[in-house]
Amino acid sequence: MTAAEKTLVMHGDGAREAARRMLPNLPEACFGPVSADRLREAVKAGLAQVVMVARIDDQAAFLGGAAGLLESITLDMDCGPALAGRVAQAPAVQDVYELWDAAGRLGPCGRELCRRTAGGLERLAAEASGAAASPVAAQVVLLDSAGERMVGMYGRMAR
Repeated sequence: MTAAEKTLVMHGDGAREAARRMLPNLPEACFGPVSADRLREAVKAGLAQVVMVARIDDQAAFLGGAAGLLESITLDMDCGPALAGRVAQAPAVQDVYELWDAAGRLGPCGRELCRRTAGGLERLAAEASGAAASPVAAQVVLLDSAGERMVGMYGRMAR
C-alpha cells in the first residue's frame, strides 16, 4: 500500500475543490465527504493519515454540535466573557467565524477548533482500531466562510 493509499482526505460541505487544490498529488479515491463511518473503515484497512478540510460548521458538527463548544474555545483562548457571550448567542455556527474574525481572534480560536477536531479524529481512529492510541495522524484545515481559503490548521504528519 502506497503512502497516498494510506491517506484519507475528508472535506466538508462545499470544500471538495479547496481540498483538491491543497493536495493535488493525491488520487481522487483518497477524497470524500466527512464521515465517521468512512474513517472507521479506512482505519481497519490500514489508514496512516487523515486530513479534514472544512469550515467551522462542519468541524463543529463532527465534534457533536456547537452547543458550548465554540463558547468554550472562545473562553479557553482568552477572548473574554463578552465575546464568549456573543458566541453563545450566535444564531448560526458560521456567525461565530465572523465574530472571531471581527475581534481579531480567528487565528487562535481557529487553531484551537482544528486541534480539538484533530483530537476527535484520532480518538475515533483509536476506537476503530481497538488501540489505546491512534494509529492515524490527523491534520485539520479550517477554511474561510466561503470555503475557499485556509485560515487555520493543526495536526501531525503520518510516521
